[in-house]
Amino acid sequence: MQNKGALLVNITCEECQASFSIPEEKLPQGKSFRVQCPRCRHTISVRVASDETSGRMAQPQEGPQALDDSADDAFLDVLEKGAKAALVCVDDAHRKALVTQSLKEAGFQPYVEEDPDRSVRRLRQGGYEVLVLEEPADQKDRRHVILDFLRALPMTQRRTLFVCLLSSRDRTMDSMAAFRKEVDLIISAGDLERMQPVLQSEMKKTRSFYRLFKEALEERGQI
Repeated sequence: MQNKGALLVNITCEECQASFSIPEEKLPQGKSFRVQCPRCRHTISVRVASDETSGRMAQPQEGPQALDDSADDAFLDVLEKGAKAALVCVDDAHRKALVTQSLKEAGFQPYVEEDPDRSVRRLRQGGYEVLVLEEPADQKDRRHVILDFLRALPMTQRRTLFVCLLSSRDRTMDSMAAFRKEVDLIISAGDLERMQPVLQSEMKKTRSFYRLFKEALEERGQI
């Protein structure tokens, strides 16, 4: 199930066959541990060999899933807790504080990542139910890489992530703006004080919609 080396431990979920990587320094030394699969939420028991020579060298994944050796790119803490995790990609300190507080009130554990490229690496590794992102200011804004990544996700994966865009241009809950920008919810930057009830309400509606959508496909024998 794992390859242990100087940089990364690669873990494969025996339930859904998803693979993800965790820097070795994040792991409890010489102890078995459990993580939760970021895709299917199956609990994976990982046995750590106490003999340093018994493990094979871990190799970073290739292609678009590749990770670097930065410790902050591993989220064993998210997976171990099994909590509902949210990723916050907000620069402004005041907005960041309001967003994280609203997420905590909604029952989420917020994890802040201001760098867009690192945000994408976090999203690739998985484990987040909500993404709160500030709208790119212009075409040169690096936050476009996050939106581009979301657009490229297969729909089965995209449905598992609720994306909330903070906008200085559009009004809160503007469904047409959300549709155009391919996100689930628009929150006006001036409405962050009431973000928590709006977020919970819209997430409930979205989950209900996808549940009915799945039931309809099952009735037609399409899944």
